Amino acid sequence: MLKDTSINTNGVLDAISDPVLIIDKDYKIVFVNNAALELCGVSSEEVIGRNCHEISHHCPMPCVPPETCPHRAVFATGKSSQVKHKHCCPEGKETIFSITASPIKDADGNVVRMLEVLRDITEAENTASALQKSEALMKNILESVDEGFIIIDSDFKIISANKAYCKQVKCINENIVGKHCYEVSHHREKPCFEAGEECAPSRTFKTGNPSLAIHTHYDSEDNPVYIETRSYPIKDQSGAVTAVIETLNNITEVRKLEEQLRHAQKMEAIGTLAGGIAHDFNNILSAITGYGSLMEMQLKAEDPSLPYLREMLAASERAARLTRGLLAFSRKQVMDLKAVNVHTIISDFRKMIERIIGEDIELRVTADPEVLVVKADTGQIEQVLMNLATNARDAMPHGGSLTIELGSMTMDDYFINANGFGEPGKYAVLSISDTGTGMDEATRMRIFEPYFTTKELGRGTGLGLSIAFGIVKQHKGFLKCQSVSGKGTTFKIYLPVAAALATQGKEKSMTSPARGAETILIAEDDPTVRNLTRQLLNEFGYSVIEAVDGEDAVSKFKENQDRIKLLLLDVIMPKRNGKEVYEEIKAIRPDVKTIFVSGYAMDLMQDKGVDDGSAFLQKPVQPKNLLIKIRDVLDR
Repeated sequence: MLKDTSINTNGVLDAISDPVLIIDKDYKIVFVNNAALELCGVSSEEVIGRNCHEISHHCPMPCVPPETCPHRAVFATGKSSQVKHKHCCPEGKETIFSITASPIKDADGNVVRMLEVLRDITEAENTASALQKSEALMKNILESVDEGFIIIDSDFKIISANKAYCKQVKCINENIVGKHCYEVSHHREKPCFEAGEECAPSRTFKTGNPSLAIHTHYDSEDNPVYIETRSYPIKDQSGAVTAVIETLNNITEVRKLEEQLRHAQKMEAIGTLAGGIAHDFNNILSAITGYGSLMEMQLKAEDPSLPYLREMLAASERAARLTRGLLAFSRKQVMDLKAVNVHTIISDFRKMIERIIGEDIELRVTADPEVLVVKADTGQIEQVLMNLATNARDAMPHGGSLTIELGSMTMDDYFINANGFGEPGKYAVLSISDTGTGMDEATRMRIFEPYFTTKELGRGTGLGLSIAFGIVKQHKGFLKCQSVSGKGTTFKIYLPVAAALATQGKEKSMTSPARGAETILIAEDDPTVRNLTRQLLNEFGYSVIEAVDGEDAVSKFKENQDRIKLLLLDVIMPKRNGKEVYEEIKAIRPDVKTIFVSGYAMDLMQDKGVDDGSAFLQKPVQPKNLLIKIRDVLDR
């Protein structure tokens, strides 16, 4: 029976292209097919009856270590066994074999022989190894980029995710793969596009084309994260989209910087508008205060109209302060900058703040002992503190605490990049904190806009914080607000530290205006202001020649150059500005004396070329001040 089986096996097994051996229980070869003979390069007579391990040591056929030899396993268990073995042939070639050993049993089920089939899987193994290396390389590449990367199937389930994506959503890979992308990214129970939000992968599945969308994700702490998503199709051989690659780039910081830029541009535009309004308003106020002051000079002390007139002049002064506030916001307010110790400002202003906030609000003041000197206009910094203290009081209607802290810091690139403002250097930092109602983010973003207020009608102009913002900007400083609704607000004022205190001289006392007889050329395009100035000067003995614009001023000077002793020039005029008029007249008569007048301040006038030490007055000008300045310039 075995003989017949052997005869039948010879014909069948020789037809197999894989090497085949039949081995008995003594590990002797009883049959070898043609493929095995070709592999070893021997004849059947040379191997039949010999030990299989002996043969394999002298031919390309692999010799498996005893502990993993499938022969032993088959004879011991009666079951098939398979191993993978890497074999180095005598000529140095490395071949990988898959060896399968199966039992041959007699009629009683006893294993009497073993059939061994060897398959050369070297090429397949090398291909698989190369594929694994390629996949590992791709994975390393994807893991090394800082852009989120996921693969999504047609059910919007995440098949794969890189480390950057895990970091973005603050979740480990094991809790991401297999879940829907909208669960992980949006914390939703249904796709985000069903809620009306743009979805790049959804469009790619529908169109088969790459897509782009920007929308909001939420991290594990439910914080909004603004993401730019790009999706790319993975297609099968028929062209159908089977999955989508989605890259996710966190643009939260970029959006923040863009918002800061838009806010800065809006504030700049509003500031320009405010400055223009203030300039025009100053001309109107010049007429009101000027004519009112002339009336006051002419009325007797017992005149019953005098109190009403003085109330009118007081109101016009309040209006003038409002225009100065607008100019401060637009960074066009005149500044009297002096080196001053910030400790002195706080100390001098503390009592006033205590009166502002009332008894039900506790005032706490702490200051670093370091002497911090800044170049500042003390009055304007006090105005900033006044505005902030007033707002803090209004935010604590039932009492609380107001804390003022003074310290210093050095702004570096890290601080500037993190906060979106600043210039490198050392700064004095004034912090004003309250325990009031606080603000939400939407309100906080608008607080420096002129006329924006959350107070009821009649309780606020909406100018306090915008004026404070402008004043701090004029000091080359920065104003930052931090607030949490229901928990209070903190304003931080950053002022650049100056080198040292300057010696401050006493201001000149204001004397009474003296009369004169000189001829003065007035160049002013506003007829109301021009007429007022002419009447005032005539009243005090001066002769006046009027010009309505820049060209008219030059023409009138040429006609009367021997008589004119002083030029009173508005800086901003049609046809030629005050500086151009001055330069042309100075070329004719270098010794000409000049006073510039403008609704804008001197720092803007310097942009117009008024920077050679000429006298300057800002509108609205009190008649007394104008007369004193004219006499002072003429008598030099």
